[in-house]
Amino acid sequence: IMDEFLQTERDYVASLQYIIEHYIPEMDRDDIPQELRGKRGVIFGNLEKIYDFHSIYFLSELESIKENPLKLARCLMKHEKEFYLYALYSKNKPKSDALMADHGSAFFRRKQRETGDKMDLASYLLKPVQRMGKYALLLKELLAECPQVQAEEQELADLRAAEDLVKFQLRHGNNLLAMDSLRDCDVNINEQGKLLRQDEFLVWQGRKKFFRHVFLFEDLILFSKTKRTSGGHDVYLYKNSFKSTEVGLTETIGESGFKFEIWFRRRKPGETYILQAPNQTVKDAWVDEITKLLWKQACRSKELKQIELASMGIGSKPHLDIKPSGNQISARSIDYVMRGRGETHSTPLTLS
Repeated sequence: IMDEFLQTERDYVASLQYIIEHYIPEMDRDDIPQELRGKRGVIFGNLEKIYDFHSIYFLSELESIKENPLKLARCLMKHEKEFYLYALYSKNKPKSDALMADHGSAFFRRKQRETGDKMDLASYLLKPVQRMGKYALLLKELLAECPQVQAEEQELADLRAAEDLVKFQLRHGNNLLAMDSLRDCDVNINEQGKLLRQDEFLVWQGRKKFFRHVFLFEDLILFSKTKRTSGGHDVYLYKNSFKSTEVGLTETIGESGFKFEIWFRRRKPGETYILQAPNQTVKDAWVDEITKLLWKQACRSKELKQIELASMGIGSKPHLDIKPSGNQISARSIDYVMRGRGETHSTPLTLS
């Protein structure tokens, strides 16, 4: 697996270098169309930064772990910030595609003929988008092989974490695009932590039913209404939002398996939202993400409480002992309802 992957990585770096050497200099031609002048960043995005990362750092690191492919996970996670370049590239890609379709393809076709290349520039510009998918596929294959090579538990955990990282970056470009498409928003979304998920749901609030495009940030859940535009680029009209610290979760509502419920602390009893996902995958992803958020908040709350007590000279425990328990009092209990069919059963998750 690793030999084949390494070769595709070398080919990928060579393709990026080809774009930089042959196509980017075309932007400095005197006869460039007016519509393309000054649009180098729109057409190529941050491709040069992606090339620098892979050619200077990542490729050589992959070569060094050729004989131990399970180290790939840590190699990927080490460069989490650099892989964010791909989300930015994907965010810019629709603008690049539009400009290429209107003016770029015809202009760059001359260079393609000069080089005798069968691939056009548009195909080359797609390669960074496709590359993250290759990493996801490799990690999936390595995870499938692990039981046969008796991998250590930590190596398995690292591979799963790396797979989550790659999957997040694969969708994060679309997330950034969606954030840019929010309109009339009265909260600063740049201060709400990372955008974890955004999807379209059928939502029930009491007897009212409506479609909402929902954004899940680390610190905020935001509801918006999708507005279709003639250009095919949707915008999202802000409706309301809630701090994630106010949220409780019911994992499954009803018989379909696609619904879950969120409610809000310090609000009127019965003020809940039931969200119906388009499919099981989306529903499970949201439930998993919200559950993780609730645990993180509870852990943070307990830690802050212990710091406060320590500053008052109360308590001397040198470390946190965080465990789920149904019998103990917590600084912040997590309202979480386990999976059920039609009928739900509440199980509080608390911190010791």
